[in-house]
Amino acid sequence: MGVTMRFEDIVNNMNEYTFHMLGCGAIGSSAAIQLARSGAEKFCLYDYDKVEEHNIGVSHYNINDIGKFKINALEDHILSISRGANINKYNEAFSEFYYQDDNDIVIMGFDSMKDRMGAVVAICKGRHKPLFMIDGRMGAEHYQQYTIQSPTVNKYKKVWYPDSQGDPEPCTAKATSYCANMSGSFIVNSVRKLITGQPYDKEFSFNFPTMMLAFKSNV
Repeated sequence: MGVTMRFEDIVNNMNEYTFHMLGCGAIGSSAAIQLARSGAEKFCLYDYDKVEEHNIGVSHYNINDIGKFKINALEDHILSISRGANINKYNEAFSEFYYQDDNDIVIMGFDSMKDRMGAVVAICKGRHKPLFMIDGRMGAEHYQQYTIQSPTVNKYKKVWYPDSQGDPEPCTAKATSYCANMSGSFIVNSVRKLITGQPYDKEFSFNFPTMMLAFKSNV
């Protein structure tokens, strides 16, 4: 029985794409695990942090992962779902997009807006660009997502803002497990739409206190 047997009439081509996970924290780990469960087999993991105890409450890690580099811990979890997964790991601050093939999709889950812009600049200066870039931005109880086809710096600047204009909440109100898990669900659903040729949402946000899903623009 295959992993995708229960939903292969909905999506069955995740294994044709390479997913570049820029940041393997709350958003990145949630999206990667759900992509693996959806049939994805090719990953590039970018992160230089180690798993700490406070990561367990908001990421797809457990106490056995404490002290491991996130890319190594996440690799173990992906392989526990997809034994044949092909995983490339980059234990460094993101400065270069390691092109794999013409079916590259970037999932961006960095903590800071500065790091996001730096990553986009690095990606766009290269000869090869990803098909799509999905930028997930998570607070404790609010999630935003931006999907950009054939990304460029100018396209990204339209949805970017400096860290000084970001969430002012204290560190004890920055993240929750339910927002992190929902971020992965939203990202995988967007990927499904993209790779099956369905209309997708360029920008949307979800607010947990109000349970309101707001769409800004559609394609």
